[in-house]
Amino acid sequence: MTDAKQLDFFEEPTPEIQAHIERLSRAPYLELDQVKLCHTWMYELVLSKMTGLLVGESRSGKTVTCKAFRNNYNKLRQGQGQRIKPVVYIQIPKNCGSRDFFIKILKALNKPSNGTISDLRERALDSLEIHQVEMLIIDEANHLKFETFSDVRHIYDDDNLKISVLLVGTTSRLLAVVKRDEQVINRFLEQFELDKLEDNQFKQMIQVWERDVLRLPEESKLASGDNLKILKQSTKKLIGRLDMILRKAAIRSLLRGYKKVDKDVLKEVISASKL
Repeated sequence: MTDAKQLDFFEEPTPEIQAHIERLSRAPYLELDQVKLCHTWMYELVLSKMTGLLVGESRSGKTVTCKAFRNNYNKLRQGQGQRIKPVVYIQIPKNCGSRDFFIKILKALNKPSNGTISDLRERALDSLEIHQVEMLIIDEANHLKFETFSDVRHIYDDDNLKISVLLVGTTSRLLAVVKRDEQVINRFLEQFELDKLEDNQFKQMIQVWERDVLRLPEESKLASGDNLKILKQSTKKLIGRLDMILRKAAIRSLLRGYKKVDKDVLKEVISASKL
């Protein structure tokens, strides 16, 4: 166990600073135009009971976009009964076979996840029907084993379920996996890509992040001069990368006694991130 005296060089944050840090430790969500367009597209998939592919570069905001849609849509339908879970989100581990796939679904629905693959498959399909699931979002879908895609197809093709299935992943990896199977590619023709932001959009995003997410005591002026330049280079203008860097730099700056994001701290965080 670490001796508490070894940590004497850390100063205890004031209650005000601690409140800032706790807020910054929670992943934010802002309704950006690109996200609104994606949510509209996802809503149309749910209504039409169709399938789709959500793709984009790593850290382009795919996961947070999916979780926000799940939360918003489920909240919208909340009054229709406690057992109803219209949108179910799962994240797939590497080399995911049928057993792991069905266990992920069952755990998302708070169901027992023991038994043979046949037991798990039957229980998962029954649970999706019982909870009136309308959309299954499969994040990191490129991690599914080739043979596991037959289970994904079966869920979409099941007449009793009539469920929309959304596969999510990085553009190159997911498309490469999907194209291996004609049965899969023919079922997942709809596609939405979360793109990098244009320069003016990126600058506006930084301004929004500083104002609505960081909310530090003093202005950091992140959207101008050298700060803007190094953020553009280090994040490749991707939402997820920007969020990670700015929140970490803000927390570190606060711990060092600054009331805004310090430029040297920002460079330090970027250098350590190895993005």
